[in-house]
Amino acid sequence: MLNQENFIKEFENHEFLFYDINWWPLIKVQVAYQLHLKNSGIFKINNSAKCFCEIAIKITLKDRLKFYRQSFKRNKTIKNVIVTDSSQKINSVYGSMDLINPYTDPFIDYFEKLKIDYCIFDLKKENFFLGYDINILKKIYLDKVKNEFNKNSEIKFKLKQFCEFLTHEYGKDFNLYNHLVQNIITNQTEYFVYFNVLRKNNVKNILLYCYYNNTMMSIIRASNKLNVTTLEYQHSQVTANHFAYSSWRSIQGSGKDFFPSKIWAWRQSDAAYLERQFQDVKKIDYIIGGNLSLELSKKIELHKTDSRIKVLVTLQGTGLPDYVINCLDRHPHLVLYLRLHPRYFQDKEICEMLKLKYKEQIEIDKANSLTLYELFSIADYHLTNFSGCAIEAEYFDLTNIIYGERGYLAYENEIKLKKYLFVNNQDDLDFIFNQKIKYKGNSRVEKKDISKLIKENFS
Repeated sequence: MLNQENFIKEFENHEFLFYDINWWPLIKVQVAYQLHLKNSGIFKINNSAKCFCEIAIKITLKDRLKFYRQSFKRNKTIKNVIVTDSSQKINSVYGSMDLINPYTDPFIDYFEKLKIDYCIFDLKKENFFLGYDINILKKIYLDKVKNEFNKNSEIKFKLKQFCEFLTHEYGKDFNLYNHLVQNIITNQTEYFVYFNVLRKNNVKNILLYCYYNNTMMSIIRASNKLNVTTLEYQHSQVTANHFAYSSWRSIQGSGKDFFPSKIWAWRQSDAAYLERQFQDVKKIDYIIGGNLSLELSKKIELHKTDSRIKVLVTLQGTGLPDYVINCLDRHPHLVLYLRLHPRYFQDKEICEMLKLKYKEQIEIDKANSLTLYELFSIADYHLTNFSGCAIEAEYFDLTNIIYGERGYLAYENEIKLKKYLFVNNQDDLDFIFNQKIKYKGNSRVEKKDISKLIKENFS
């Protein structure tokens, strides 16, 4: 497996300056993510002959007039903005047929109930933000930023030097120069857009998730410059497995503006981990508020009608160990509900192969059409490597079985406290199924006053 620490240790003390900003936080996140894709076997970069910074932008007189008209827009008095992404909608966890965004929609429910002023900005769907035409602003600023980049020989030299190291360390196909140039230019362009829009409006707080998304980072940068509070909502487990939440050490020069003001954490242990990771970069405030989707959910109680052992398996694009597959022969009453990761579909082939061989012991359709919480009510166990679904399963008192080294790293504390079971070979897994061993994590013990937390941070 390719190790992200190699490039981080080599370059974390370097400055990649453009517009007097050290772009190391963005560079680190982008490269680590591409390494994650390469380790997962789905890395694919389109290295066109022409670099992104060299592609000319055609700006008409009509474009410039539209841009000019933006300065006459009337300001809005919206105190809170929720930045969301419609492409992240999933089956409702509440048991209805509606699609929801599990990270932001629960906040909308609370804001409505508490009569808190807010607006929603869907960055994948909406062309206007607080009344401003985002597309025309981006077009004009993009031209400006590209011109500045093309004049800056220092940043181009540093990036080329860095990318030469990457290809030497991780393979000739791992050429990220154009990819990094595009992300830096796009981020700076969007920074200008959101800085100017936010500057003209009375926004106090911005709620978002996945702070390391390029657009989210540009919004955070603009907000930090304007003293607008940004609150990132924790969207999964946070461990050393995640490139955006680990290996952060002191950053040379500027760069701290890429990080949010606050993080809404699910658990005290998550907040403590994040605080350790970011302490040398930026002072971030932590809110221990739990998983809001879980807080709003209702347990579905179902009574077992057969003696089969039903195991929900949350896949992550890395396949399954042989000892898990072998269990299908060794335990005829075992049924695996194989749930694909919403972004990594490379496990689909192995799922279909297993379905052909073990027709009655493999369930794919229900595993990927029912809600996660409906599946929790069906299953006897939840088996995963390092998926954040383990936290949710624990909340529903479903016994977690964690496998592999990455899984142990992600949930070492829970395993040592005997809240989660851990397996690393055939004997471990056979023993659990033969003895029907179960653990209950009971995460519902710490009940939070969510309304109070939301009022404190958004009213």
